[in-house]
Amino acid sequence: MKKFTCKELRKAWVDFFVSKDHLHLPSSSLLPAEDPTLLFTSAGMVPFKEYFNGTKKPPHPRIATIQKCLRTTDLESVGKTARHCTFFEMLGNFSFGDYFKKEAIEWAYEFSIKVLEIDPEKIHVSVYHEDQEAYEIWNKHIGIPEHKIVRLGKEQNWWGPAGDSGPCGPCTELYFDRGEHICHTETGCGNPATCKPGNDCDRFFEYWNLVFNEYFQDTEGNLHPLPQKGIDTGAGLERIVALLNGTDSVYETDELLSLKEEIQKQIETILKRKLDFSFQTQSALRVLTDHVRSVTFAMSDGIFPENTGRGYVIRRIIRRALLFAYQLGITEAILYKIQPKVVEIYASFYPELEEHRKKVQDVLYEEEQRFLETLNKGMKKWEEFLEEHKKEQKQVFDGEKAFILYDTFGFPVEITRELAEKEGLSLDIETFNQKMEEQKQLSKQTQQWKDFQFPHNFPLINEQTEFTGYFKYREKSKILAIIYNNQSITKLDKKDIAIIITDRTNFYPEGGGQIGDTGIIKKRQSLFRVIDTKKKGNLILHIGHVEKGKFQVGDEVDLIIDEEKRKFTTYHHSATHLLHKALRDVLGDSVFQTGSLVSDEYLRFDFSYNKRLTEQQLEEVERRVIDAILAKADVKIKHLPLEEAKKTGALAFFGEKYGEIVRIIEMGENGKYSMEFCGGCHVQNTNEIRYFHIIKESSPGAGNRRIEAVANQKALQYFYEKIQKLKKEWEDKNQKMPNQLSWNLPETMEEITEYMSSNPYSSIQLEKRIIQFEIQLQEIEKKLKKELKKEKSLEHLLEKNLQFENLNSVKLYSFIEENLTPEELRILGDKIKEKEPYALILAASVQKEKASLMFTCTKKLIELGIDCSELLSQSVKAFSGKGGGKKDLAQGGVEKNYVNEVISFAKKLAREKILK
Repeated sequence: MKKFTCKELRKAWVDFFVSKDHLHLPSSSLLPAEDPTLLFTSAGMVPFKEYFNGTKKPPHPRIATIQKCLRTTDLESVGKTARHCTFFEMLGNFSFGDYFKKEAIEWAYEFSIKVLEIDPEKIHVSVYHEDQEAYEIWNKHIGIPEHKIVRLGKEQNWWGPAGDSGPCGPCTELYFDRGEHICHTETGCGNPATCKPGNDCDRFFEYWNLVFNEYFQDTEGNLHPLPQKGIDTGAGLERIVALLNGTDSVYETDELLSLKEEIQKQIETILKRKLDFSFQTQSALRVLTDHVRSVTFAMSDGIFPENTGRGYVIRRIIRRALLFAYQLGITEAILYKIQPKVVEIYASFYPELEEHRKKVQDVLYEEEQRFLETLNKGMKKWEEFLEEHKKEQKQVFDGEKAFILYDTFGFPVEITRELAEKEGLSLDIETFNQKMEEQKQLSKQTQQWKDFQFPHNFPLINEQTEFTGYFKYREKSKILAIIYNNQSITKLDKKDIAIIITDRTNFYPEGGGQIGDTGIIKKRQSLFRVIDTKKKGNLILHIGHVEKGKFQVGDEVDLIIDEEKRKFTTYHHSATHLLHKALRDVLGDSVFQTGSLVSDEYLRFDFSYNKRLTEQQLEEVERRVIDAILAKADVKIKHLPLEEAKKTGALAFFGEKYGEIVRIIEMGENGKYSMEFCGGCHVQNTNEIRYFHIIKESSPGAGNRRIEAVANQKALQYFYEKIQKLKKEWEDKNQKMPNQLSWNLPETMEEITEYMSSNPYSSIQLEKRIIQFEIQLQEIEKKLKKELKKEKSLEHLLEKNLQFENLNSVKLYSFIEENLTPEELRILGDKIKEKEPYALILAASVQKEKASLMFTCTKKLIELGIDCSELLSQSVKAFSGKGGGKKDLAQGGVEKNYVNEVISFAKKLAREKILK
């Protein structure tokens, strides 16, 4: 066999299939564009699902790619085996209604023996057990003898669909016979005579899978013939390189080996010692090699760590890598140091890695730092659990606790098992697996990656809907199809949810962050309420229900969109473009969009940035957007070929699919205020936006910030609602604590409109006034709470039934409390006197090193000769205290250590006076 590097194999693949009239396309993003059924691009055919479905026309009937793929179904196996990876490159050649089984098999065999120079005697194949056609092509046409062809069932030789539904079909696989000696190794079957492809033996190495897409599988598992047959092949780049170079491990191929060596070098530099060659060490190195490559590629495609969805998976991969690094003694961020090596190795074929190198490295470092704090907490939690087991003398580590370590602190179960084994404990894996299954079931119930698929009897698979609605609120059209209850029907009079498809529409389908239009479809007295609009392939789907009457295929109908909703959505979409440009101007060109939502109520814009924006930065961004609005800049729309469009400098975005002709939105001369690829709805002049205001800045995940804002009348509405809420709060507090704060904000919608129109940046100033008013209200709230707390505290003391002595009808109260102010002591004394006409109160409150004293009595006791001022003076005199006052109230202080003696002495004097 010929030896290949990864780079050489990439070139050989492309050259071979280009010579067979295939169009070579670059790899699509790991973020599956317009495909919510998948978290990641997990196979070479994923970007072409709509071509196989027939809902979109491919740029060429034959295509060849080297596709970036990410699969995490076997995440826990990475590191344990020599071949498992989360990220891999899939070599693929595809046919869409062009060639089929015969050519696909011929070229796979030709590439194997002529390009890869594999010995034909070493090639074995498998076919689907019912696929006689594929069997005969291999046997009679290619010449593979019968004993080297094995028939396998659906579990092994049937592929697809990628997701809940989609194209699928039987497949045939090519295997390389590594020799009978493999049967006698640790991973062999032990019986060369009966060994064959498809069993558990490592002898036969599967290196190429040819899928014959003949069917569409619906969500219920039913198969329906596809309108056109297709070919989808997949060959793992590194698996083939490993095979050709005689290594069992993909981690010994040139690129991964180079990356692994860099990781080992970095670790040994930190530890200042050489690593051993134990399985544990080599396993950890494989994990780090795979995971740093995976997250570098994913983040370069705009998939950043988050708490949900795709971002959560990336976060899990990062944390798993750091846990294995921790096993090797690494307690600091390390992946960000290795990421430049990934870029160095792969950027020549995947230029996006270099384009986003710094951004990815910064986010990676921040994510690592964040998890290292969690890791320390996790190890403390492990130690707590371990201590509990030791006290209870348990020999099995609790599976539920292992799940807590996994779910809360990101500990893979194998790490917990190893930690347990070091302490002489086994792991209750059954309970752990049970908890994992419960989580999976919950995830299935709440997962959001569902997607609409056309029913198998859908007749218009090659049709398209013409969108006419950028500036058209009404349109006349004809119904092409109706879908109800997952069936294509011709008549509709049901009130339940259904879909109407027309030959043209002014309803904008959800896409590019912009929500879908709502409105009505009318036919004389019949009315269909559209509650959402989506796009599938080249067709636009009006989703809704019949309110009255009925509709049928072929009907001429009027399409009327919700005009006000569309207008406000348009204001917010154009404002989003201005916001993006302003952010890049203020924060730098490394800022790029990572997500957006454009609705009629507000806009939400996610962008790459790893720290909170300052108040000054936010104000500057808002000022720049307002400047663009005030500039009354024309908004121009251009349609250019993709390559020409890229040269204009217009911004394009992750996860978006662009055709041969793209639409560019240019705001201002030469895109002074914005220039982006965009298919959405926009104003014709920036002045139409009128008002703009940022209402919130936050973070949806590491390395990302989020801005929410409002435009046009929605900005006025935002201030109106906020001020009305403040007014109510102010009135409430003003009743409880009058004259503390004067009302000074514009109140009615007319006043707010007048204020906002008074100067260009009034929104910023009004927000500042509101914030200042909120701060003042908070201060009043604190005072109210303090007063309430004081009242409750004193009431509580009264309820304690304070002790007193009865002396000739006089009640002598004496008590010492903590942390009451002199004023609170006085109030407490007054409350007692209100209830008791013959009361003398000798009270003290200890605060830090001092004690406050308060002696008070009722008027009736003064008549009996009691003088509180004299009583206090005599009591503190011997203890270096001081104080004074009137006959009915005296206050003073003494050192904390003497307070008991002072009160005791005062009680003695009072008794003598009262009993005299």
